[in-house]
Amino acid sequence: MFRRSRRRRERLLLPGETLGRRRFIQVGLFGVFSLAGAGWLALRRKDDLKGVGGPFAVLAPAEAAILLAVARRTLPPGPRFPAPEAVRVAERVDSFLSMSHPGVQRDVKQLLSLFDSALFGLVLDGTPTSFRSASSAGQDARLSSWSSSRIAVRRTGFRALRRLIGSAYYSAPATWAAAGYPGPPDLGGR
Repeated sequence: MFRRSRRRRERLLLPGETLGRRRFIQVGLFGVFSLAGAGWLALRRKDDLKGVGGPFAVLAPAEAAILLAVARRTLPPGPRFPAPEAVRVAERVDSFLSMSHPGVQRDVKQLLSLFDSALFGLVLDGTPTSFRSASSAGQDARLSSWSSSRIAVRRTGFRALRRLIGSAYYSAPATWAAAGYPGPPDLGGR
């Protein structure tokens, strides 16, 4: 049997090296875990669910908040048009999605999470913030980049989201007068 010597061995380092192999791995692992922890803390946030009602059949409250944030930026502002919260856009979209195929529901939920993702914002747009936590100018920039993207999936996703929000908003009776629509015709009590 071989016995280990009790005396400490001197480490041989190549010219220019300051750390041994074991110390290099320890420092590298510490750096990896530090960066991962900092990223986790930076991306972890309290969800701002202001204006989100419920209960929802398909959407989670955080997804409804994303939808509402997009609606605030894409729908027309003005005194004649009611706010998206007043029309309950998120609840109306959720009601529409509850009647849709489960594949459509899954696709819309994935689209909302990608649209709000800080990681995809960093990779595709160069902005490391989520859509909801971005400033108004940042939100407008993300909407613009999705609407005119060279990637067809982003353009299609933006159009689908805008149409879904627009149909939920303008189908509400509270928006008819502002849009100049007198309402459905009276068919005489049928």
